[in-house]
Amino acid sequence: MNWASTLMKGTAPVYLIHGEERFLARGATTWLRQIVLAEGVADFNLDRFDAKESVNAEGIVQACRTLPMMAPKRLVWVRHAETVFTRKKDALTALINYVKEPDPTTCLVFEATTLIKKTSALFKAVNASGCVFECRAPRQRELNRWVVEQVRLAERDISSQAAEYLAESVGGNLSALSTALERLMLFVNKPDRIELSHAQDCVPHTRTHTVWELIDAIADRNVSKTLARAHQLLGQGKVPLQLLALVVRQFRQLLIGHDVRRHGGSLSQAASAAGIPSFRHQQFGRQLDRYTYQELFAALRRLEHTDQALKRSKLPDELLFEGMLLDLCAPTQ
Repeated sequence: MNWASTLMKGTAPVYLIHGEERFLARGATTWLRQIVLAEGVADFNLDRFDAKESVNAEGIVQACRTLPMMAPKRLVWVRHAETVFTRKKDALTALINYVKEPDPTTCLVFEATTLIKKTSALFKAVNASGCVFECRAPRQRELNRWVVEQVRLAERDISSQAAEYLAESVGGNLSALSTALERLMLFVNKPDRIELSHAQDCVPHTRTHTVWELIDAIADRNVSKTLARAHQLLGQGKVPLQLLALVVRQFRQLLIGHDVRRHGGSLSQAASAAGIPSFRHQQFGRQLDRYTYQELFAALRRLEHTDQALKRSKLPDELLFEGMLLDLCAPTQ
């Protein structure tokens, strides 16, 4: 993340850093603290408030109007600021008035662990006079670009296949993804390019590997392996309805790929149309060969029936899910 461009080079008098992605929030607040307090003694020019314990709007304003000591700027940091923004406008009059005309020698940072409503008077004031940064994890389709950007900021290079593998393996947990990148950049000597083989050797496939194994086991009609993989995923904390969504997604991808192949498309075209990362094309091709077009339609109908049953039936979810798996593994008639 290029914090200098994202956070206006640290020059804004007021910041709101809000959202549930704590990795980004920690990065933003750490960078701001380093920039704002770079030329002074931090202990003398840093005031912290925890709004989770109590909301002291007048105290925040008073701290903001205090002159910095032996430094050009001071930092006032309000954590759990979502509590502040949810208070009534009348209780925040002094704070809103300050934000509208902030002291240029103070940097006021509101850090909220949830998204703040844009309709609140305090949000509007911060947005008008300062900088608002939403801590949102990249969507799955944006993760590849995020990985490449982090590597480039470290003045390293990574292949597109390696970036795809990391994004697919670790998923949208930015903290885990950043840790994996750090480990990988230590594994590959500078200035060598990070390739797919490096990523596969260094980073375990922690997110969707078991799902693909589950799909493989279903395609092989291997009941024991299918149930073992399902139980493994359930043991990782996924509920049957969540797991069903992953299986549905994989079967829809197979149906899309099969349709492209039926109309003369290549494996690469089929995999790309289905949104399969390049390093999985060959595995996707093997799975396509195990199903007929009609079997995929029948499987999706069975999955739809299970989705309705999980939402409406009084039977245990695990029992319904296992019954669906047994049907999908049934031999071709």
